[in-house]
Amino acid sequence: LIMEFEKEFNISIPDDQAENITTVGQAVAYLESHAK
Repeated sequence: LIMEFEKEFNISIPDDQAENITTVGQAVAYLESHAK
């Protein structure tokens, strides 16, 4: 799922950060805070 987010939003999520994303809400929060 993380790899799909990376492709869809053209971002790179480091493995150490990806390990902490366990819910959809956390994924949304990460994407919002790291949007370009």
